[in-house]
Amino acid sequence: MRWRIGVRLGVLLACFSVFAALLVGYFTFVFARDMLNDRAQRSLLATTQILSQHMRTGFATVGRDVAMLANLTAGSQAVAQGGAHPEAQARDRDMLASVFKAVLSARASYQQIRLISAHDHGLELVRVERSGSGLVRVQGGALQEKAHFPFVYETLKLGPGNTYVSEFGINHEGDPGSGAEQPVFSMATTVVHDGQVVGVLVIRVVAEEFFSHFSSGLPAPYGFFLTNRWGDFLMHPDRGQTYGFDRGQRILAQDSLAPVGQIVQGRSQHLVMAQDGVDGSPQAFAFVRMPLGFQDDGRFLVVGLSQPMSVVQGEAVELGGNIVQMLLLLCLVGVLLAAWVSRVVTGPLNAMVRATQAFSQGRAHGQLPIERQDELGELARSFNDMEQQIGSQMAELNASRDAMAHLAHHDALTGLPNRRMFEQRLAQALEMSRRTGRPCALLFVDLDDFKAINDNLGHAMGDAVLQAAARAIGGAVRQTDTVARLAGDEFTVLCENVDSEEAARQIATKLQQAFEPPLDIHGKPYAVRASVGLSLFPRDAQDAHTLLSSADAAMYHAKLRRREGLE
Repeated sequence: MRWRIGVRLGVLLACFSVFAALLVGYFTFVFARDMLNDRAQRSLLATTQILSQHMRTGFATVGRDVAMLANLTAGSQAVAQGGAHPEAQARDRDMLASVFKAVLSARASYQQIRLISAHDHGLELVRVERSGSGLVRVQGGALQEKAHFPFVYETLKLGPGNTYVSEFGINHEGDPGSGAEQPVFSMATTVVHDGQVVGVLVIRVVAEEFFSHFSSGLPAPYGFFLTNRWGDFLMHPDRGQTYGFDRGQRILAQDSLAPVGQIVQGRSQHLVMAQDGVDGSPQAFAFVRMPLGFQDDGRFLVVGLSQPMSVVQGEAVELGGNIVQMLLLLCLVGVLLAAWVSRVVTGPLNAMVRATQAFSQGRAHGQLPIERQDELGELARSFNDMEQQIGSQMAELNASRDAMAHLAHHDALTGLPNRRMFEQRLAQALEMSRRTGRPCALLFVDLDDFKAINDNLGHAMGDAVLQAAARAIGGAVRQTDTVARLAGDEFTVLCENVDSEEAARQIATKLQQAFEPPLDIHGKPYAVRASVGLSLFPRDAQDAHTLLSSADAAMYHAKLRRREGLE
């Protein structure tokens, strides 16, 4: 029996349709599964980073409470030394105790608030704590000397206006009803009265209660981890793993989760990994390094979240089931309606094949049949959605790459070209000058006594001065000139196509005049002086290094002449 060509074409087309559907479905599933896994891991990392930001906000809230109570205490007679009336002192201490109780009532994680004298061996003046019977004020002989505790002597070392954050540890003071044997940390700041540091205000916080505010909102599959800067577990789904150092053993995150050592050692700020969890099932982990404290002393915590891989891959499994169902339906339709498919579906299939090939090669493709209300339309819409998601991600990657390229060639503080970009433009300018025979000028600008500004007014003021100086220099030169910041308070101006030495000196004079009026620093005038050195190519040097050295030397001589009163 001979089959007609229509039957053979229908069978061939049906087989091809089934094969093409299986092939496209397989690669779509593989690609989508990898994309979903990557997205799930990035989502876990983003959740961990958000959790870290919320925790930093929580620490800042405790810091504000400490500062508020310290300011309230500073305005009272509670810690006044000499000349204070005993009755006034007692009244103010009673008032502070009432305020401490109100704060403890409002902050469930606060276990104790103390006002400690900077004298008398750190004697407690006011102490209110949470106990089994409620909020209790400790008085009389129960008040203790605390000068030997870090939250006293370390806070006094920091000086006025600074906040001390202790390491995390187990509280061994008092009885269980008053918070003993619980993980705690303390925040403290100095109390300044009449210009003198007279005391320390300390808030002790129950760590588990404090962190429960952040971890309680996480869905059930999430596991919460927290380590100190050495890797000791402070929070762990298995509480037996926490605070091992208080029991004479070290239970370190980097021992059970080796990649965490990269964060502990400072080689990475965050990481995502997959590993067996506490229950032995595969887990996805994300860890983030979070600074600890209000001083840049290098202390940090490591915040982590875990999630079962079954949850992470759940969407991929569901997608695979949907793809299988769609493929089965397409195969059935292809077998039963092969003749009709050979006439009607050939065009849309070719369009899908072309779109798939163009997409894999990064080329544009024509309109997909997304308006169809059949399986091909669903496939086209799924493909279109996938393509849009990938395009969006590629746009984000390109934007990140462009931002990194900009940072590699520009100074982050002033936005000016940095040394690398300046040296490239200088080499190009010298090459152009050699070809055209027109000289170019290099001006070296250095701010006078900038170190004194940083030392006396702080680095924030120094940064503001540098930004204002950059604006002043940019406003004093031509638009075609290149203004760059080499390092510190050193700036350079590259002037191409300078007709004469006099023209270059006019630019240097304008630069000098730009610093004669005070600079605008946060809306206030501030007098800043600068020394300017000038060198010309090819008169003063034949290469970029020598030209820069010549301008630097000229600036140094200008600075010496100013100091000697010759200018």
